[in-house]
Amino acid sequence: MEWTQIPVVQLGAFGVLLGVLWLVGWMVFKGHLVPSTLATRATLDDVRADRDARVAEANADADEWRALYVRECEAHELTRRAHAEEIRAALLASTEGAQVAAVLLAEIRSRQIGAGS
Repeated sequence: MEWTQIPVVQLGAFGVLLGVLWLVGWMVFKGHLVPSTLATRATLDDVRADRDARVAEANADADEWRALYVRECEAHELTRRAHAEEIRAALLASTEGAQVAAVLLAEIRSRQIGAGS
């Protein structure tokens, strides 16, 4: 095998450039290499601390909204049960009224039949 058959040699300068760019990008992504806009590691640590504080605040806000949602669901369930109980009571009263009316009509008919004979 000759040294010219090695893939890196075959890619030439373009391959070496791509390899270096990939390595630099990976190091920036992992945090080992800080871009010049952030200047120092202390600045990067400050940025990360600020990010962590915002994430913690967002998590606390999400927990608060979740608790509000649970309380709203419980209140809705209570309202639903009260409405169902109200409808049940109205239906019972209606049924009882219909039974009383049926008994009264039967009594009136029996008296009319008895008076007519």
